[in-house]
Amino acid sequence: MATKTFNLSFPAELLKILDSYAKSEFSSRSEYIKKAVINQLKTETALKLVFDRANKKGKRLGIKSEEQVYKMISE
Repeated sequence: MATKTFNLSFPAELLKILDSYAKSEFSSRSEYIKKAVINQLKTETALKLVFDRANKKGKRLGIKSEEQVYKMISE
């Protein structure tokens, strides 16, 4: 996979925390950020699939609001 370089700006305190985590995993800052972004994208993709399926199911059941969902859960 071809790579591209770009710049990011972080507050100094956040960068210290990032470097600490990267070091604990024997990783470079760049690798650590790349893994974090990949994990976030996977999580968001999975959540989108869950919400899409839930919305379809909700429509089939005639659910029109989140309030109805909360009421069903609490019963």
